[in-house]
Amino acid sequence: MKLFVLVRFLFACTLLATLGACGSLPDPRARDSEQAEAPDGKTTLAKVAQASTPPGEHSGFRLMPLGVYSLDARIQLAQRAQRSLVLQYYQLENDEVGRLLLRTVREAALRGVQVRILVDDLYTANSQQLLLALSRTPNISVRLFNPFCCGRDGFLSRFAASPLDVTRLNHRMHNKLFIADGVMAIVGGRNIANEYFVLSDTQNFIDMDALIVGKVVLQLETIFYAYWNSVQVWPIADIVSAKVENSLVDVDFAARIEMAKPLPKLMLPKSDILGYGPISGELNDGRLGLL
Repeated sequence: MKLFVLVRFLFACTLLATLGACGSLPDPRARDSEQAEAPDGKTTLAKVAQASTPPGEHSGFRLMPLGVYSLDARIQLAQRAQRSLVLQYYQLENDEVGRLLLRTVREAALRGVQVRILVDDLYTANSQQLLLALSRTPNISVRLFNPFCCGRDGFLSRFAASPLDVTRLNHRMHNKLFIADGVMAIVGGRNIANEYFVLSDTQNFIDMDALIVGKVVLQLETIFYAYWNSVQVWPIADIVSAKVENSLVDVDFAARIEMAKPLPKLMLPKSDILGYGPISGELNDGRLGLL
């Protein structure tokens, strides 16, 4: 029995060493540094932000304790964006919530909105093909933070294929950020997955986000671009290989968006525990209630 255990251990070590030796990230390509553009004060969201911030105030905030309100806010901002969308997440899952948001973001890009999506690579085994297909859409760029070189189809296989690279791979990006037209941001604890918006059938997180306008939004966007331009970030197409031909990418994305369960239809109560309603009505009226 002891000999059998020893043989299994030696085989596992040999396999790990072999996997670690045979894979590495591709050589990085030179790319121009990108920076946030000055917001266009003529956009719809910019006008609402200005109308919602009293003279002399630097920034306005609204806490969003209710998950469905927080998700709906992202959808509303994506639907109304006219110039840019910035998304930065530790986890962007290929589930009903993830596909709903990505479909809305893709629709914005097809209207001409410039979209940048930055995702930590730790939990992309199930979403990487969806994100790759999305990146082939005009006006959309998708990048991965600190990617794994090999064994990409499974969580454990990624680490098994990189045993000598654990020190680097232990550095992950936990940021959660959504910015529309450079004037409205959503930050907080929620990643993009069913369980962060109390929409999972099995388990859910109780979390908090904040909707923000004003000067702090530029600071948040500056932080995003520090990550976006960093050497730890790679375009997804440099890391992930498509499982379909390029000509089928649009079909592939549409199929992946509609697969499994139907996309959620958000049931929004009249108000949350703070007394706020959904933001859509206030956006339509041209003014948000903020602190």
